[in-house]
Amino acid sequence: MDLLNKNNKDNKYEIITSLGNLEIELFVQQAPKTCENFLAYLQTGCYNSTSFFRIVTKKHPQLHSNAKIEVIQGGPKYGDNGHDPARMLFPLPHESTQQTGLKHVDGSLAMGRFSPGESYGGFFFCIGDQPELDYGGKRFGDGQGTAVFAQLRKGRSVLTQIFNCAEANEHIEKEISIQCIRPL
Repeated sequence: MDLLNKNNKDNKYEIITSLGNLEIELFVQQAPKTCENFLAYLQTGCYNSTSFFRIVTKKHPQLHSNAKIEVIQGGPKYGDNGHDPARMLFPLPHESTQQTGLKHVDGSLAMGRFSPGESYGGFFFCIGDQPELDYGGKRFGDGQGTAVFAQLRKGRSVLTQIFNCAEANEHIEKEISIQCIRPL
């Protein structure tokens, strides 16, 4: 993939938000298929003019799971008016944390999913360590967890500022704009 390695040897990308910028580094060696999927969405412009639209805190009921987590979710919203299901890029091999050795630690970036191997382009940052999202964790009934593919390298204060925008509901009304994601 053109954005992977050729033009961006360090595999670093910048997420431009209305509250500041976040720099991430992709784990292309450990999670190559998930990184390719993320970059395919990036190349189609799928992340332009999206938002961080969901902030999950331990204060939220999280009724669909016994394992509470804290994450910030962004990118396209599944099923939203602006989201084109025909552009969904799945199935893809599910690269579990058992396979990659990557864990849901503070600042890690993982691909959103419903079932293993589904990808609608949404992603989330972990706030604090979230082992219940790892392989064998209790967040998903299948125990497969989600696929970690990147890590925050700069902009921790911006990520904290976004997390502090949490509202009474997980899906926030005052979304935080993602202008674009671009290679560094």
